[in-house]
Amino acid sequence: MGRRLAAALAALGLEVRILCLPHEQPTMEAFFAGSGPGPQGASKAGKVSIVIGDITRKESLAPGLQGVETVFHLAAVLLAPGRPEIFQSVNADGTRNLMEASQAAGAGHFIYVSSISVEYPRSNAYSRSKAQGETWVKASRIPYTIVRPCLAYADGGALEFMGFVDHLRRGPIVLLPAGGRALKSPVHIDDLVAGLSALPGNPKAFGKTYAFSGGEILSLRRMASLVTAHMGRPKPIVGVPAWICLLGLGALWLLEKATGRKSAFTFQTYTGLIQDAAPSHLAAAQDLGYRPRGFREGLAGLVSLRGVLGKCPR
Repeated sequence: MGRRLAAALAALGLEVRILCLPHEQPTMEAFFAGSGPGPQGASKAGKVSIVIGDITRKESLAPGLQGVETVFHLAAVLLAPGRPEIFQSVNADGTRNLMEASQAAGAGHFIYVSSISVEYPRSNAYSRSKAQGETWVKASRIPYTIVRPCLAYADGGALEFMGFVDHLRRGPIVLLPAGGRALKSPVHIDDLVAGLSALPGNPKAFGKTYAFSGGEILSLRRMASLVTAHMGRPKPIVGVPAWICLLGLGALWLLEKATGRKSAFTFQTYTGLIQDAAPSHLAAAQDLGYRPRGFREGLAGLVSLRGVLGKCPR
């Protein structure tokens, strides 16, 4: 999302400075030189520069923030099986570090990309860390905007969505916790970027929190059905009762303790699959002109997942 946003802002003629970790620098340089995956010559319409820093090290942030008017904070750890302390150090404390450094540098607008999971009744270590990040942002002296995206997806990308796709690919049937009844509103990354691009310096957005959901609400079961059909692999979908899922999580935890082998199915994954995440994006539509596409339309463009030609069932 960060690279696509930087390219979009540059295309608007803005000067963009990207903060990245040292090991990310070659990938970033290739992307904006047009040799990596992404738009060729994305930086030609504006100026893009790259600075090295780490939001867990506050002292490393000042050079990159000098002269910056708007700060977009997208850096976060999404998944950390067996290491919940990373969520605290990066997502919570890292947000505080970047906010304080931005304040010291005189930035005029701080835009924090949080997560719709902060609204979950049943929280997890990730959602709590993002909620703590929001607390630091709201306590600042800088005009701020908080964005809570729903499940993001894109062709060949978006970590959580691709994890869901990997689950759908395995085995002859699809197992979904609690019958897959949870309501979701997946949002295409290009729509997220369009919404974020409308924020810098926009006084309507100051002090606001926006939900960035997709243009369609559907159950997790329906999502699974559409994606497997799109891949050319329609499968039976079987609901797994919550108590069996919790027993399974306990067994996986014991296995991890005994072998050190981490499972992709964690409490964080479970809570994400059983809870609704389909908020209204009306406020973003009114203030920002946010108009996301529906999931069926977005799914049709995911060429990398298409197994056979044909339309998804409606």
